[in-house]
Amino acid sequence: MSDVEQLSDEQRISLLEGKVGKNRTVITVVALTMLVILSVSFTVLILKLLRVDEPGVSGASFQEQVEIIQALRLDLEEQKITIASLSLNYQESQAATFKKTLIEQEQSYQEFLSALKLGMYDLAKMVQGSRTWLDVYNDKLNSVKNMSELREKNLKRLE
Repeated sequence: MSDVEQLSDEQRISLLEGKVGKNRTVITVVALTMLVILSVSFTVLILKLLRVDEPGVSGASFQEQVEIIQALRLDLEEQKITIASLSLNYQESQAATFKKTLIEQEQSYQEFLSALKLGMYDLAKMVQGSRTWLDVYNDKLNSVKNMSELREKNLKRLE
């Protein structure tokens, strides 16, 4: 006789219950896997349907931008060459000429003050009792001449 006939009813029931429990577990796992696959598929489908297509850059527009960039690069190279060819020499600039003019003006101013001082001295010799006003004005002239000499030194220091 076979093994099935030799088993008692209780043994057969417990054997069938064990197989049913294993089948139930497999079916549950398969069902959960199918549920996950379906939910992912629906999510992807919904996202594709809701996605707004962003306008892309057309090929012609992109080509125009490339041409503009190339033109700007050429301009940049030309500007670099122009800048390299420029030589900013201080002696040739207008600032040097202006500085020289200011120095000459200060020297002329100092010569005028010296002549004025000498004239006042000669005038003071001619007029009796004029020593006090000569001293007062000499101090003021000396102060102004010192300031002029200081400005001249400052101008000469500029380079």
